[in-house]
Amino acid sequence: MNRYPTHPMRPLALLLAGLGLALNASAARVGDVVSMDAPAVAAQSSSTWSAADYASARPVTPTVNFLPPQAFDYNSAAATASSTPVVASSPAQPPTLSARGLRQILPFTSSVDPSSTITPSAVGTGSIQFTSSRVAAVAAEESVWPRSAAGKLYFKVGTGSAMCTASLIKPGIVLTAGHCVHSGNGLASGWYNSFQYIPAFRSGSAPFGTWSSWASVYTTTNWFSGGGGVPNTRDWALIVMNRNASLKRVGDYTGTLGVQYPAMIGKHVTVIGYPGNLDSGGVMHRVDSMVNNYGSLNNGTWGSDMQGGSSGGPVILNYRVNYTNSSSLPQDNNANMAVSVVSWGYTNTAVKIQGGSQFDSTLASTLTAACTAYPWAC
Repeated sequence: MNRYPTHPMRPLALLLAGLGLALNASAARVGDVVSMDAPAVAAQSSSTWSAADYASARPVTPTVNFLPPQAFDYNSAAATASSTPVVASSPAQPPTLSARGLRQILPFTSSVDPSSTITPSAVGTGSIQFTSSRVAAVAAEESVWPRSAAGKLYFKVGTGSAMCTASLIKPGIVLTAGHCVHSGNGLASGWYNSFQYIPAFRSGSAPFGTWSSWASVYTTTNWFSGGGGVPNTRDWALIVMNRNASLKRVGDYTGTLGVQYPAMIGKHVTVIGYPGNLDSGGVMHRVDSMVNNYGSLNNGTWGSDMQGGSSGGPVILNYRVNYTNSSSLPQDNNANMAVSVVSWGYTNTAVKIQGGSQFDSTLASTLTAACTAYPWAC
């Protein structure tokens, strides 16, 4: 078994924090949850986004420099496997609602050849096997649940723009990484702004529209005051998106994923993202891998060729299919359950490993806080 020294942390999120925010935002803390309400509507208007903003958006994923010894622990058992998992939400297929009038074409520059394919890369120097492919061959497939529950997240860091991945776990609640909403510096000035969630985004096409009006953002105290370092024990966040003029929520059109915990470490998962290194971040990408136990930081690691931009993408247990015969672990029968989000990767891209914080009861606390404040979103 290979062993590596303790690694220094150099997350991109910490570098972005140096840009600052021209925003008079406040932060409210309740237990392990920190939130920020939306500023004036004008400050989050989609009109503040130009073609240049989209084209210059920086893919965000914090990185570490060295492999952790735990990355080679292939015998890791599922964390707290004997405990009863909590399903915070059940996945929902979208009702029969027309997306007519929502579809948009955004300014997006990419050299993607629709007929080309991505060659799967089975393993990197980190020695965790995985498979890799586009989520769908054509955009029409990407707009079908559960694929439609994932999308691209744009946001502003000061005057600069950045991009991550996100997904829906309630009709009006977007799930992403903590470092995609806040720098981790523990200050109200560390909040990012001008969030835009675009479900099923593909090369500038927005089949369900661009959702830019948001009510509040929630993250954990672990990320908010964690200094921006990774791995972080709870690097996740929620964004409450407002309803449209028809009083419909984004998830009413797209459907949602469920949430389950603890249900990542030791499991085979599907990870969805918009990595900037593949298709210029313009096409939804998928990797499938086994999750190894990172150790005491409540993190897992899996094989992946995705890089910056995939941050916040859902880590999904039982993608697409319901099971009924997992008698030894019946709690793992549920389909399309988000169990984590992409949190970090490696500076050395040859390693081909990503990591994330395994959901625990704090995720339920965060979701409860959002649903209590905005019951219509849930």
